[in-house]
Amino acid sequence: MRACTRDQLEKGKDALYSDLKACYGIHILVGTLFDKPEEEDCWFNHYTMLNTRTHKPLVNHWHLYYIELEKYLRSLEKKAEARPLNELEEWALFIGTIQDNDRPLDERINHNPMIREVYKMIETFTKDEHLREKYRVQEEFIRVQKTNEYMTEKMRQEIIRLGHEVEHFMAEQERITAENKAALLAQERERAEKERERAEKERERAEKERERAEKEAFKKNSILQLRRKGFSDADIISTLGVSDEDIRNLD
Repeated sequence: MRACTRDQLEKGKDALYSDLKACYGIHILVGTLFDKPEEEDCWFNHYTMLNTRTHKPLVNHWHLYYIELEKYLRSLEKKAEARPLNELEEWALFIGTIQDNDRPLDERINHNPMIREVYKMIETFTKDEHLREKYRVQEEFIRVQKTNEYMTEKMRQEIIRLGHEVEHFMAEQERITAENKAALLAQERERAEKERERAEKERERAEKERERAEKEAFKKNSILQLRRKGFSDADIISTLGVSDEDIRNLD
């Protein structure tokens, strides 16, 4: 659109944007582009460049028109008489309906001279075998091209889907691996804690055993020293507070 407007101006300081002629884009769609429920009856749409705050047009140089044929035919059937109301609707009915030259032109649009002229051109065209074959080959090429485009897009979507599945699978594997690592670390920490507790108990047991052995050795030395000094066994028992069995164990 920019090239359509810009190229109208000649180079020089006297060129004014106000001198530009408007550019129009007209799109006649077989299918439906604007498919929201509230747009079901809006088969003719006009777009231009507006200020998003005030909705005022910026310039009158840029216009896009969309005509949705399927949507128009659906809205036409809802009318009581199912007849087009103006020339635009007549052309939408003509273009949106398959024209069979074995049958007369639809009486609802037969009064339009331009449509009748186009209809006769189509009739002439379809009676020419060479043109029909050329048209058939072209249509076949278009169908093949559209099929290839459809299959390519379908394949692309499938590749994207598979890619997402692979990503999901890899993420799930990473999650499982992380959970397994966390479980192993927890088990290792638990094992290390039990090993530490066991070692602590073993150290305490060894410490108690050492203390017991030291007490026994001290008791034995004390008994022996008092005997050397001539104390009787009764005096040793009384002095050290040991038992008869402690005395007997030395003999």
